[in-house]
Order: sequence, then C-alpha cells, then structure tokens
Amino acid sequence: MGSAYFASLVTKPIIVTGPGQYRTRCGQIVTVDRATMRHEFGCTGSYPNGTREAWHRSGRVLATSETINDIIGPA
Repeated sequence: MGSAYFASLVTKPIIVTGPGQYRTRCGQIVTVDRATMRHEFGCTGSYPNGTREAWHRSGRVLATSETINDIIGPA
C-alpha cells in the first residue's frame, strides 16, 4: 500500500497505545496483543470468537472509511 493510502491517518489521534482490551465502534471488546506506533496496520489482536484483526494505531481497520470494527477506546 502506498503512502497516499495512509495519508488520511497521519492526523488521527492515537487510540491503540499498547496491548490490552479495547472497545470497537459496535461495542464489542477486542484484545490487542501487539501494538506499534508506525503508520501501518501493525496493531494486531482478536475478537472474542478468536478471529484475528489488524488495526492502525488510530484504531481504524481501513484508512479510507470508518467501520463498526474500528477501535474507539480502551475497554
């Protein structure tokens, strides 16, 4: 993915600050087991059903739009 894809994320606040439990936009609690401060989708973890996911440090699953699976804050 090119740098233009991540451009919209540069000014977003940092939501995922480290491993732990976080709440998604739809109210689900997810567990982040790896966090990074780089502009990549390197914050990884899982949903309660075991499905794996990757988030940007801003909590976004996608750079270009909001989803119900975006992290919005600590649990």
